[in-house]
Amino acid sequence: MILQWDVDNGLAQIDKYFHSTDNNVIAVALLAVGVVKCSVKNECDPALALLIEYIDRDDASIRIGVIMGLRLAYAGSQNEEV
Repeated sequence: MILQWDVDNGLAQIDKYFHSTDNNVIAVALLAVGVVKCSVKNECDPALALLIEYIDRDDASIRIGVIMGLRLAYAGSQNEEV
């Protein structure tokens, strides 16, 4: 929550958790991406690219993390790509 709305520094801090072997840690990192990106408009939109990368994983906890991350990041944005 300290890095909320700071996409550049926030994603850099969260990145280390994507290298974990525990799927629950990765799922929470995906949720954290949504928290960091919440209500922030960015031209290159790195959060969407990162979240979409994990959408087709077989693990249910990772897919839930992606869905919740997308919901937080793009709530009210009316982004048709999402």
